[in-house]
Amino acid sequence: MIYLEEKKYFSVILIIVACVTLATIFLMNKPQILLFVFVAGFIITGFFGAFFIRKVYKKAIKTEQYLDQVISNEGELSIPSKTEKDSIFANIIEELKELEKIRLSQESEKNRELLWQKNLMSDISHQIKTPLATLEIYTDIFNKEFGENEEKKELSEHALEAIERIRWLVTGMLQIAKLESGTYKMEKKESPVKETIDRALYSLNSLISEKKIKVHIEERKEENRDIIISQDSKWLEEAFINILKNAIEFSSDEGSVDIFITDTPMAVSVEVKDYGEGISEEEIPKIFNRFYKVAGQREKHKDSVGIGLNLSKEIVKAHNGIITAESRRGENSYTSIYTTFLR
Repeated sequence: MIYLEEKKYFSVILIIVACVTLATIFLMNKPQILLFVFVAGFIITGFFGAFFIRKVYKKAIKTEQYLDQVISNEGELSIPSKTEKDSIFANIIEELKELEKIRLSQESEKNRELLWQKNLMSDISHQIKTPLATLEIYTDIFNKEFGENEEKKELSEHALEAIERIRWLVTGMLQIAKLESGTYKMEKKESPVKETIDRALYSLNSLISEKKIKVHIEERKEENRDIIISQDSKWLEEAFINILKNAIEFSSDEGSVDIFITDTPMAVSVEVKDYGEGISEEEIPKIFNRFYKVAGQREKHKDSVGIGLNLSKEIVKAHNGIITAESRRGENSYTSIYTTFLR
């Protein structure tokens, strides 16, 4: 559909063409005048045509810029409040304005929901911490009072473990809520990724010693220098602790865990590979879901609450990264979790 403004320019061009055609009919026997009419008509038509194309091109560029803003979702659209009437571009811009209103409304609603979720989790966390601390103190007292009664001591130790699981669940959920709401700002700086992994392994030293796990780290790089990424090292350390803890727990005693850090011009990739029972193909996409536990492992790891890998996913995402997994069951089974950080 051509709007009135575009019709105006087409009409002028058509009138010029019609005049040239009529002049041709009446001036067939006067070649010099006919040539002049042709040249003049060609110049005038070219002038109006170029003017029209230039005007349309400018509007098309502006409309493209508005569309880029909509697609990239970057801030509020800088759409002019006034546009030419009866223009196809004016119609497109009006539609973009309506689309922008809808987007801003949805974004505002989403931000309100995320903030409410964060505040709720924060309130729950603070409300639970005090009774948990009280329970822990009383359970510890009972544990000492039971003395040589091994059965009662075992029950109190189980109670302490349950309290610790609840504390970890609350803390983990609060961290996830912070990341999902976007209210927490990462304090990133350039630093070696291996140092972060080393600190995560140090935190897990007792578990590694208990299961007698051999941990091997290999840096795959072309130059003899540290592999650097932009990171909030405290948060990323938490992500690697969860990933490594998962690999260690699912490894058999005296097993091994391999860590490969690969440096490429486009990204840095960290692979954590264990050689446990593996994960079925249909379960791989679910392991990063909140509270999900791999079938067959739920009885072995009752103390797991199933939020570690979900928290790791949110932390990696906040570092402009992605987290994926692959696995094989049966003979030569393994599970690899990849974290890839784009440069």
